[in-house]
Amino acid sequence: DGWQANGVAVREPTAFAEGLDLAVVLGGDGTLLRAAAMVRDARVPVVGVNLGRLGFLPEIEHEDLAQALPRLARGEVAIEERMTLSVTVRDSQGQATATSWALNEASVERRSPERLVALDVTIGGTAFARIPADAVIVATPTGSTAYAFSAGGPILSPRIAAILLTPVASHSLFDRTVVIDPAEPLVVAPAEDSRCLISLDGREALAVPDGGWVEVSRGSEPVRLGRLSEFDFYQRVRAKFNLT
Repeated sequence: DGWQANGVAVREPTAFAEGLDLAVVLGGDGTLLRAAAMVRDARVPVVGVNLGRLGFLPEIEHEDLAQALPRLARGEVAIEERMTLSVTVRDSQGQATATSWALNEASVERRSPERLVALDVTIGGTAFARIPADAVIVATPTGSTAYAFSAGGPILSPRIAAILLTPVASHSLFDRTVVIDPAEPLVVAPAEDSRCLISLDGREALAVPDGGWVEVSRGSEPVRLGRLSEFDFYQRVRAKFNLT
């Protein structure tokens, strides 16, 4: 009500993208991820203005906003498409109980903080490994600089089409990231009495039914990021991670 009293139009999230040519998002990476979830299906590009600490995804630093606004108003924005993940949760009978998507990562995590979760991973139809861990992160190249990076995963250029599988605090000799072709189906299933959930970009959590599993594949619809200049990924990494 306070916003509306000052002449600001307030929309429900489901109607946020209606009539938009461009979404300008004020905040950090988390805010941009939440905004992307509201506009992706409408194919609306997102331009982030960094008000956060790291702000890897936003295009504009807050001190540069005044200079950027006229260019945004004139539509001087190039579009960069970023790969997403499609996620399906199934029950023990194979029936889909939930579907969603992620831009950064889908993290299959333990439900109980006092116990590990044992996860059976199948890649391209081949039973690959049972991984006892706190979680297993399935990340896009965009997400390679986020949660997966903090868990020891590699940084991938967003120009590469790949999916990363990164264990978190693995209690086995195998604790390395696996780089997967997006065309290879990926299935993660809790083993035996393990119980888990899947967290999507930190904005949504889905419970995995007992005896069920999670299927992850390349998303059919990318997220469109707006750029005011040619995007230099390696310069962005250098600047944000203070590399010398």
